[in-house]
Amino acid sequence: MSDSSVRVHLITGFLGTGKTTTILHLLKHKPANEKWAVLVNEFGEVGVDGTILKSLGDGVAVREVPGGCLCCVSGLPFQIGMNSLIARERPDVLLIEPTGLGHPKQILDILRQDGYADVLHTGATVTLVDPRHLSQSRYREHDIYQDQLAVADVLVANKTDLCNDEDMAAFATLVESLKVSKPALQTSQIVNGELDTALLSVTDSASVETSSGTASLPPVLDLTQPLTLKNDESYRALHQQADGFFAVGWLITDRWRFSASKVRDWLYGLDVERAKAVLATDEGVLAFNFREGALSEQYLGQADAIAWENRLELIDLKALDEASLLQAWQACVGTGSQSPAS
Repeated sequence: MSDSSVRVHLITGFLGTGKTTTILHLLKHKPANEKWAVLVNEFGEVGVDGTILKSLGDGVAVREVPGGCLCCVSGLPFQIGMNSLIARERPDVLLIEPTGLGHPKQILDILRQDGYADVLHTGATVTLVDPRHLSQSRYREHDIYQDQLAVADVLVANKTDLCNDEDMAAFATLVESLKVSKPALQTSQIVNGELDTALLSVTDSASVETSSGTASLPPVLDLTQPLTLKNDESYRALHQQADGFFAVGWLITDRWRFSASKVRDWLYGLDVERAKAVLATDEGVLAFNFREGALSEQYLGQADAIAWENRLELIDLKALDEASLLQAWQACVGTGSQSPAS
């Protein structure tokens, strides 16, 4: 391991556990003398979380690898994105946010390949859980959920302000069971992703291990293209399906302004596993996150200063009716915008 190598942390957790919010908090409290970067992957193709992270505007470098799991196809999209980010930005610390439906162990295997030995070293992996999910077998028994727990160096109960005593007792039981095989496991209980950056200094339990594999790609190789609309497009639909989940999302022209109140009403009426969006509205650029009947919002800035297309994505355990959803979100476009039908 070189003194100049990049320290890499996985911030993992199932859908809706608050990974992006936690990363935002960590970035805002990073040491002033360190340069941090973020590689973010989402299950869908649209890239809402990356847009939210880019809204920081404080020099933090963000790179997106949209569409499914970072480790798919032998990790090629992941390695391309990471190599390019490291070569161009030369960060001291790299945070990787895998999709909530990704297998983090496979990502760690790539990071520990011999070809990266002098380029980076893996720091502590942080796994976020929502204690309210621990009583639900569809989370607790899911293979991906189990993988995320298995790689944790720091296990974090997020959204504890929404939990009852039974939820927190279930978290305590989980910690006790994991410590049988992971006695060095560190834990934290937080709200709103407010994780102490000091917990990142916990040693990665497998950092001394390396796995044989191919050498890293040349760090200047960059075959990816940013997701943008063509000049004649007002919107574009994108789809993803894997691990029993379905996603449909839209990249929408920045010429349109949405009615924030109409968006809220529409999201509250949805029956989906997850909905998230970054939209220019009559109340400014807002990030919406709808999960388990609860809607949260984050103000990102003035709508006239938006530097990216509007983005909307829905995820569910059943196939989504794209036509009716398209009609519904178009009805939320404000009257002062160019007609959605154009």
